[in-house]
Amino acid sequence: MSYFFLTRLARLLTLIILGGSNFHLRGVENVPRQGSLLIVSNHVGAVDPPLIGAWTPRPVWFMAKAELFRGLFLRWLVRSYHAFPVIRHSPDRKALRRAFDLLRQGEAVVLFPEGHRSEDARLQRAEPGAGFVARRSGAPILALGIWGTEKVLGRRGRFPRRAPVSMQFGRPFQLPERQPDGSAMDHQQSADYLMMKIAELLPLEYQGEYPAPIRSSEAV
Repeated sequence: MSYFFLTRLARLLTLIILGGSNFHLRGVENVPRQGSLLIVSNHVGAVDPPLIGAWTPRPVWFMAKAELFRGLFLRWLVRSYHAFPVIRHSPDRKALRRAFDLLRQGEAVVLFPEGHRSEDARLQRAEPGAGFVARRSGAPILALGIWGTEKVLGRRGRFPRRAPVSMQFGRPFQLPERQPDGSAMDHQQSADYLMMKIAELLPLEYQGEYPAPIRSSEAV
C-alpha cells in the first residue's frame, strides 16, 4: 500500500470523522515544497502523525517509537506511512543516521521534541536530543502546532470522536548560534528554542512549559 494512498485516505477520514467545519489548517503556504526540512511539532493525540502526514503539502518521514514496530501488521502499516523506529529516551544511533540521511537527500522529517505524547496536552520539557538533531542536520526548521486531537482520541480512547482540531505551520527558521548573552547554545537550549517556536503557534492553555511572550496585539 503506497504512502500516497494512505495519506489521501487519512484526509478523507479527517473530513468524515471531524467534519469540514471542525478541522482548521493554517500556514500551509509556509511549507517549502522541496529541499531538506525538519518539522518540529508538539504531540497531544494519537491521531497527530496521521493528520500531519495527510495535510503537510509534501511527503514527510516520522521518527516513531520502536514499540509501534512489534506487530507484523502494525509494523507494515507504519512503515508504509514513512515511519522509522527510534528507541525513545536513548541515543539511538541507527535512528539518527536514518534521519540525517533523509535530510541529506532533501526529504522532510517530522520530529516531536518532547519525545512522547503529552499527558495533559500542554507542552512538556523537550529532550536535548531534539536540539542535537536540529543543529547537527543544518536543515531549515519549521514549527508545527497542533491542538484538539487529544479530544478526538485520547490515551484510553478506542474510537475517535468529533471535536475541533487545528494545525498551524510557522515559517522556516534556523537555530541561532548563540544565546542573547553571547554564550554558545547547548543541546537542551537548542531544544527549548524549538519548543518556543511551537508555543508561538499554540493557544495559551496549550503552551505549558513554554509560555510564549504576549504580542502587543494580544495584550490589548
